Amino acid sequence: MLRKKSLCGGIISLLIIFVLCSFAFAQDQKYKDYTIQKGDTLWDITNKELQDPFLWPKVWKENPCIDNPDLIYPKQTIRIPLYLLQKEVVPEIKPVAKPEMKPESPKEIPIKIQPGRKDYLVGKNLLIVSGYIAEKLHSVGTLYDKPGETTELTKGDYAYIKTNNIVRKGDKFYIIYPFEEVNHPVTGRYMGVRIAILGTAEVVDETDPKILITNSFVEIPIGSLIDNYYEIEPPLAVDNPRKPEINGYVVTTLRRIYAHGDSDIVFIDKGRNDGLEVGDLLATTLQSEHKIFNGVIQVISTRPSTSAAIIRKTAKEVQIGDPVTAVKQE
Repeated sequence: MLRKKSLCGGIISLLIIFVLCSFAFAQDQKYKDYTIQKGDTLWDITNKELQDPFLWPKVWKENPCIDNPDLIYPKQTIRIPLYLLQKEVVPEIKPVAKPEMKPESPKEIPIKIQPGRKDYLVGKNLLIVSGYIAEKLHSVGTLYDKPGETTELTKGDYAYIKTNNIVRKGDKFYIIYPFEEVNHPVTGRYMGVRIAILGTAEVVDETDPKILITNSFVEIPIGSLIDNYYEIEPPLAVDNPRKPEINGYVVTTLRRIYAHGDSDIVFIDKGRNDGLEVGDLLATTLQSEHKIFNGVIQVISTRPSTSAAIIRKTAKEVQIGDPVTAVKQE
């Protein structure tokens, strides 16, 4: 429950935060000032400045003046922690002198054929982070406590879990979070719950069930759920992708409000039951009385009645409620 604050107290708090942020910007040489531009998100800024969009929670953590990471504004100044760009120093390996060898008669050297490089529709991390829309929420337990004073958990941290069944040391789980309920933007029909995959974990103690977080894509809060682990492999690129005659709608996006760039993710109200396959190309159109093509998306995962798709190109922001249709034939 949110606590009510007096107007005076709120103003003082804001001033304190402003002074702290300003002081940090001026004093700390390990940070870079960045002025937010229209359309920026922490994901985009982190990708551009640190070459890794998954570091956005650390950028948010370094900017206490940002209450909500989804609400940043043009001309607002934030700091980018440049220490995150530091790379591991590889120790120099000195060559070892080899003993002199007598020449041997030449032998036929077998030619090794390197396997062809695989091209994927989407990177594995982005595929996992995108999550999915589940008609019913399913989990096998809850992450309910942690050792120490850490408020948010990341890779390498420990936590305690409560499960529906007995667990064994070495059992693996996905850490998930029910991000939002999804209702159809046109009909209002309930479609399910969008599940965000926050990370992976492995049981290290079965007596008082304790897990080690083996990977994290964002900071993980207490109260997150766990579900059975299974391998997620990114789909291979399709040489000649299909362009099915399907009409539907964008029902939500990875950013919850809109998607506005290449490699952003949207979810649509069509899936395997409608004949969609991974790799299919579809077009998005603007919400208008006219059919105005706006962009092209490609399906990266399917479920019975919904699919996730990656934006391949777009002229304007793709919004919840935008129609999806067949790609315009050239």
